[in-house]
Amino acid sequence: MTITVSQVTKRFGSFLALDAVDLHVRSGELLALLGPSGSGKTTLLRILGGLDRADTGSITFFGEEALGLTPRDRQVGFVFQHYSLFRHMTVHDNVAFGLDVRPRKDRLTRAEISEKVTDLLELVQLAPLADRYPAQLSGGQRQRVALARALAIEPKVLLLDEPFGALDAKVRKELRRWLRRLHDEMHITSVFVTHDQEEALELADRVVVMNSGRVEQVGTPGEVYDQPASPFVYDFLGNVNRFECMIRNGEARLSGLSLTVPATAIAPGPAVVFVRPHDVELVPCDGDAGAGLPRARVRHIFSVGPTARVELDIEGHPLEAVMDQDRLRSLNVHSGNWYAVRLTRPRLFGAGTRELP
Repeated sequence: MTITVSQVTKRFGSFLALDAVDLHVRSGELLALLGPSGSGKTTLLRILGGLDRADTGSITFFGEEALGLTPRDRQVGFVFQHYSLFRHMTVHDNVAFGLDVRPRKDRLTRAEISEKVTDLLELVQLAPLADRYPAQLSGGQRQRVALARALAIEPKVLLLDEPFGALDAKVRKELRRWLRRLHDEMHITSVFVTHDQEEALELADRVVVMNSGRVEQVGTPGEVYDQPASPFVYDFLGNVNRFECMIRNGEARLSGLSLTVPATAIAPGPAVVFVRPHDVELVPCDGDAGAGLPRARVRHIFSVGPTARVELDIEGHPLEAVMDQDRLRSLNVHSGNWYAVRLTRPRLFGAGTRELP
């Protein structure tokens, strides 16, 4: 089931929630709508599912106009952040609900419904809990019940609105890996909303980065992270160091710093340079490798697990570097030490780039 969104616009009073959005969802893919609060991702998901109406534009499901169709006619299943389970119903009856309320002519027999629910509970690994009530389940178990209920109606499209947002970090990580495996088995066209960058990059086939009601970039997790199309995408995905700069003669001079980076492809004028912490290299000052590089003083070291995060002060500006523990030890990094600094993969955005942050 492919979905095509064309020039969809939605306002709530004077607030422009979606601004002429275009998007194509491929059949069988798991697509993430990622962005900060107010970016339009949940509004777009609700319009896809028929829970809200677009002011203008069109949406087609497999080439057929869908904006006039009800959620049932669109054959979509929903999974919400807060489960929305019926507290007075058992797990079995919650999953069976969508099948029980079908029109009589389309309804399965009681035995067929029971068999289907049992199969779904096996699929989501909850068959032994069929007779329990939602209050007797953990958060992760409740969300799996909600997913089984959405799958029971055999949707052509599965829509998930921050499905792991109410769970703690460990359960959230376990569930998203489980959902990825489940999707690979079922291949239902799925769209999920999240503001969690790690979740989107780990779970999705492609990521749609949204900002202020518009689509900033669509691509694989590797594409949006390594080849950001705009300053917003770079700044939003992962930790970054950001510096104002001025470009002259093919060189970017960072404001207030004796640090320059090549800028041959950027027009002269104001710009912004980004560099991720793992692309900040520390070099001993007492050697040829550090000659001509600016110096930075170590302010603090956060050393947990296989990597260490090093906070630096470079000529009055904060700078963050990330390195593995072996590198930390070989450099003998301690608070108060001085090191030369090299930016290995800086990324420049000129003044003409859309929405410099």
